[in-house]
Amino acid sequence: MTKTMAIILAAIMLASSGFMMSADAGTVVPGHDKQSKNDKDNNGIPDKGVTVNGHYTSVYAYDNLGDWYWDLGDGRILGSVGSVDELDSDTLTVCDYVVNFRGNFENNPFMDSGWIQNHINCQGYDDNGHYNYLIVHETDPRYRDNPDWSIWGTWEYHVLTESGVGNLVRPMVPP
Repeated sequence: MTKTMAIILAAIMLASSGFMMSADAGTVVPGHDKQSKNDKDNNGIPDKGVTVNGHYTSVYAYDNLGDWYWDLGDGRILGSVGSVDELDSDTLTVCDYVVNFRGNFENNPFMDSGWIQNHINCQGYDDNGHYNYLIVHETDPRYRDNPDWSIWGTWEYHVLTESGVGNLVRPMVPP
C-alpha cells in the first residue's frame, strides 16, 4: 500500500469512526457542541430532522516499525502505542487532520446525509504531503453518481486532491 493510500484510508476511517458513534460508549458527535438544543432525548446524537455543522481536529502518526497512534479528536485514542512520543522518532510521520462536516444524523449514530471535508497535512520521514477531500451524499447537488468514486454506497468523493498531483477525482464527461 502506498503512503498516499494509507493516508486516504486513515482519512476514510476517521470520517467513518467520527460519524459512527455509539451512545452507549458515552461519545457524542465530534465537533458539535450544541447537543442539548439538537438532542432532546439526550442520547449524544442530533435528533431526526436536525442539520448540524461540525469542526474538529485529529492527529494520526506512525513510524516505519509498524506502530501507530491516532487521536480521533473527540477524546478517543486508538493505536499500537499510547502517545506520539512512543513512536520511533527517526522514522516518524505525523498527519494533522482538520475535519468539517454538515449533515443530518436522524437520531442514529450514522451521518445520513450532507458532506464531510478533511484537510490533511503530513510531515515526517516518508510523507510531507497535503491532502484534501470532500465526500458528498446523494442528496447533495454535487453528487454525480459515479461508481468509480463511490464510498459507503450513497456517498462519493467529489474532491480528492494530493499535493503535487492535483484532483484525482475528475468530473464525468457527459455521453
